[in-house]
Amino acid sequence: MNRLILVRHGETDWNREDRIQGGLDIPLNGVGKKQAKDIALKLANTPIDHIFSSRLSRAYETAMEIARLHRLKVVTDGRLDELRQGKWEGMKTSEARILYSSLYSKWERYPTSVTPPGGESVKEVSQRTQDFLEENIIPGQGTGVIVAHKVINALIRSVLVEDNSLDLLWERLAQNAQIERFSL
Repeated sequence: MNRLILVRHGETDWNREDRIQGGLDIPLNGVGKKQAKDIALKLANTPIDHIFSSRLSRAYETAMEIARLHRLKVVTDGRLDELRQGKWEGMKTSEARILYSSLYSKWERYPTSVTPPGGESVKEVSQRTQDFLEENIIPGQGTGVIVAHKVINALIRSVLVEDNSLDLLWERLAQNAQIERFSL
């Protein structure tokens, strides 16, 4: 691609409640659906050639709003699904901090040194994200849109700006409905 537009999905009830979603398929709430429509309108006059999305409905619904205005098909890929956080999924962040205090504290400071119990490591997710980019984005032409998740988008940004300091990942997390543009 010559250009890449990176979008984080709209809000879910779990975002609002500060619950860990990870790989669970939590749909957009009313605010998130409005955010998805707003994103599509913001990108309405931007030439877009390809739209890629996570398989999770919160990202896919957001991508579909963009696709409708551009009359494009959304290509889903599991490598764009959010980092699976195992036993932490469904918990409020505050609960995970209490139940897994030392592990979660380490996770917040050094994310590459911890794998959530029953989940994926940041390094594993980084590799699958990089594989997706090398296969679909780097060799492509035109403008592509990726609609994904907080951690996935942070990892993609790290690759695009050639910053491999993954322990600073939490400093790069996108807000719901955030749009970022990159020239490749």
